[in-house]
Amino acid sequence: MSGLIRIRGARQHNLKNLDLDIRTGEMTVVTGPSGSGKSSLVFDTLYAEGQRRYVETFSAYARQFLDRMDRPAVDRVDGVPPAIAIDQTNPVRTSRSTVGTMTELNDHLKLLFARAAQLFDQQTAQPVRHDTPETIHADLMERAAAAGDPRLVITFPVELPASVTPEEVAQWLAASGFTRVQAERVVGERKLLDVVADRLRMGSAEKVRVVEAIELALRRGSGRVKCTCCATMPSPAVALFPPGCTARTATGATPSRSPRCSRSTRPSAPARPAAVSVA
Repeated sequence: MSGLIRIRGARQHNLKNLDLDIRTGEMTVVTGPSGSGKSSLVFDTLYAEGQRRYVETFSAYARQFLDRMDRPAVDRVDGVPPAIAIDQTNPVRTSRSTVGTMTELNDHLKLLFARAAQLFDQQTAQPVRHDTPETIHADLMERAAAAGDPRLVITFPVELPASVTPEEVAQWLAASGFTRVQAERVVGERKLLDVVADRLRMGSAEKVRVVEAIELALRRGSGRVKCTCCATMPSPAVALFPPGCTARTATGATPSRSPRCSRSTRPSAPARPAAVSVA
């Protein structure tokens, strides 16, 4: 019978012709007073038979290097898998030694949790998944259609020192090819900016434009992108330069001069500020 270890007629040491069924895949605890036969059942019968069968699967050359255990005094043992036993006396003199480290099971558990486990966000309790610009675009299409196709703004976060002045922030944005900041906040010694990559409506915007804006935000935001509805924003985006001075920066291109922008309103070519660093 699968999933069940059947022991019949166990007479090892002080066991008196014991019959026992143990389910696999569960934790089974054997308790009892001293001399009741706990070690005789677990170590000298169950483990000895499992280890003996496991060793017999090796070749004769390999078996000569392994410790062989005698067959226990038992009539029959069915369904026993390969066994690992930790003696009651720990030979390792360190407080960090556990069953997982001594048996090297921790290495297999790390792979199991990394491959089979499902990661959830600690703040939102939502499952964490691997996204690509294509999957983000598909998700935005569904949400925008359900919300009546509102105007969206795609931003990415940028961390700067808190001591950076607005002029230095404007210079950095101009050198990077961006003109708008959606939000600005100071956290400790850092200034966090939500830089606008593009503003659009999913229903009328071409897919290439949306995907390029998402790719740009992911690349410049170190894998982080935020898509927000303009109607739910507490305040509009702050335009650091006149709207007619620069072209759309969805592709991250260097701002180009617009025919409507005179030379007096166009920002001058900024020098790279020494105090600004990009995370």
